[in-house]
Amino acid sequence: MALQIGSKNARDNFAELLGRVGFGREEIVIERSGKPMAVLIPMDVYEQLVAEREARFSILDRIQAKQPSLPAEQVEADVEAVIRQVRINRAARGG
Repeated sequence: MALQIGSKNARDNFAELLGRVGFGREEIVIERSGKPMAVLIPMDVYEQLVAEREARFSILDRIQAKQPSLPAEQVEADVEAVIRQVRINRAARGG
């Protein structure tokens, strides 16, 4: 469970928080007025997240490259049609 801390407290104790994240491997959520605004995470966790995101986008790029080029309007119309159909099917099941 990540430590949650207010932004003023985070600012006043930034060096300590960096140590807790960097050496203690803690994750810290920084809040403003009780609303989560940012997260301090260890660098290796960040690098792993970036690598996973890049891998996922690489897969999407390969899929897109194999697809025919369609105008954006056609893609939007197709997506809207599928969403409508899903909603109709869900309503028919009583959900």
